[in-house]
Amino acid sequence: MVLRGLTANEVSEVYRRYGPLLERRCRLLLRDDVLAEDALHELCATLLRRGEPLREATSPYRWLCRAVERTSLDLLRRRKRVREALALDDVDVLGPAPGVDVDERRAVLEALDALEPEQQVLAIMLFVDGMTQAEAATELGVSRVTVNKRAQELRSSLRLRLADVPEEAAS
Repeated sequence: MVLRGLTANEVSEVYRRYGPLLERRCRLLLRDDVLAEDALHELCATLLRRGEPLREATSPYRWLCRAVERTSLDLLRRRKRVREALALDDVDVLGPAPGVDVDERRAVLEALDALEPEQQVLAIMLFVDGMTQAEAATELGVSRVTVNKRAQELRSSLRLRLADVPEEAAS
């Protein structure tokens, strides 16, 4: 199967309709305005090259969220640098989605680049987007039990990371 890209007009429409939401998501994940802009531009370039699956997506916004997450995480891995992150409150003035634990969300966002790629995706789904384990399982194509186990491991890992932070840095 050869993937084809979207037309320039289609990408412009995607950017017009979803651009601000996707840029906010990039800023939240990367906590760097320049990297966030790079991630969004890279996503648009990818859509031009091989964006055809977006046409068949049941939920275009959800598809774009997953695509921008992959793009953002790829940028983090490629850069392999310690970023001077903006304060989370400066990046995301709207705050977490309803039902999302504020402390877990903050821990995930602060430790995102230290997590394994598989953990990053699950952490974003559960602790940033507030998806249920069943929704994440469907999205990832695994059982809910598997998601539950991975979420418990992720929580343990995040607790260990938070415990290693000196008290002055944690406040």
